[in-house]
Formats: sequence, C-alpha cells, structure tokens
Amino acid sequence: MKTATKVAIATLSSILLMGSSVNLAAKAQSYEKTQKATVKKEAEAAKPISAEEKKYIEAEIQRVKELTQESGDMYVLYYKYPKLNSGFDISYWGGIHEFTSYEDYLKKASTLKGSILKQPANLPKGYKFLTAVIEGPTEGKFVDEVRAEGKKSGKPIYAKKIDWKEAVTIRLKYTNGEDTLGFSKYAADSEGSKKKGFFNDKLPAHVFPKYVFWNDGGTFEYSISTSSLDMSRKQKIELLKAAVKK
Repeated sequence: MKTATKVAIATLSSILLMGSSVNLAAKAQSYEKTQKATVKKEAEAAKPISAEEKKYIEAEIQRVKELTQESGDMYVLYYKYPKLNSGFDISYWGGIHEFTSYEDYLKKASTLKGSILKQPANLPKGYKFLTAVIEGPTEGKFVDEVRAEGKKSGKPIYAKKIDWKEAVTIRLKYTNGEDTLGFSKYAADSEGSKKKGFFNDKLPAHVFPKYVFWNDGGTFEYSISTSSLDMSRKQKIELLKAAVKK
C-alpha cells in the first residue's frame, strides 16, 4: 500500500473517531442535563409545603371560585405544587355556561366568533328547547403563557382570567316529551379533520341515540343525535345543516 494511501486512511479514521467522540460527548451532556432536570423536579415535589402557602392556596382557590360564580368568567390556575392538584400543574375554573332558555343561550352565543348552533327552522313539530351548553377552550397558547407566568411569579398558586372569544363546544338539546334531539359543535381531531362529508355512527343497531356527524373540512365538526326511530338519515342531515350558523 502506498504511503499516501496509508496517510489518507489514517486521517479518515481519525476524523470518524473524532466525530464519534463528539456525538458521544453531546449525548452524554444531554443525558446529564435531563438527569439534573429530573432530580430538580423530584426535589421540588418532595419539598414540604408551609402552612402559610397552604393557607394562601386555599384562599386563592376560594376567591377564583367566587369570581367565576358571580361573573361566569374563566380562570386558569397554575400550581407550584402539582401534588395538591392530583399531580397536574394546571386547572380550570369557569368557562362553562349552561342555559335552560333558548333566548339566554342565543344572547351569549351571538357574542362569540366562529360558528354557533341555532334552532333549525325545520325543527320537527312538537319539539321544544330543553338545555344548551357553551364551553370555552382548555388548550392553546394561553396555557403555556399561564404556566410560564406562574413559574416566574414564584407564588404557590397563580390565577389568570382568560378572555376567550370562540367556543370549543356547544350543545343544544330538544325534546317532544318522548324522544330527544341533540345538536353539537366540537373541535375536530387531527384524524377526523382529514375526512369531509356526513358520516353515520358505528354503534350497534340497538344502541341509542343515533348520530350523524358532519365534517366540512374546518377545525370543528358537528353532529345530530336522536332517540327517534322515525327520523331518516336525510332528515337528520337537513336538520343539522339548518342548525349550524357560520
């Protein structure tokens, strides 16, 4: 083997060995950081909670509870000690509005952005409004913001009011005294958002209520459910389309 070739092979081997060493060092450094973070987290979790902090947490939860009951506003709470919240560092208060009057529901729904549900003009004879529910979001950038602000505050619990503008879930329910008829709006999952059109449920024939789902390609899906045996699929679709206001 020529000297030049031997030198080239030796050089290449050195480079490969150096690259492997760098990769191993980087992995070791990353592992060390992860271990330190884990140890720090465990130490924080094991840290005793003072009586003063417990008192503050109880008072703050009570304050937020009263605020949500009075105003209907939504608050997100960050817990410095997740063990006081079943292991979770985030909880929610408010953000759910329930109605027994269609007029009251529509008044609130009309202030929201995006699509809402309304009483369909082709509602079958004999059906009357029963209840409605509007729910705010529990996921999004605002959760990370509250978590970051809570950590920065150093408080054992941190609460922030969230002004949401679009409902994540809306449900309307009607009854004719025997059967129930329901309409829903909800966030589409990543798998469901790939499908478009109207789809029947996959429940056994004897299981009620029966559903028809509608995906129009947006970020939300809609559904109609009924316990009636007399309603055709075509009628369900027409009712659902009439109940969605975009």
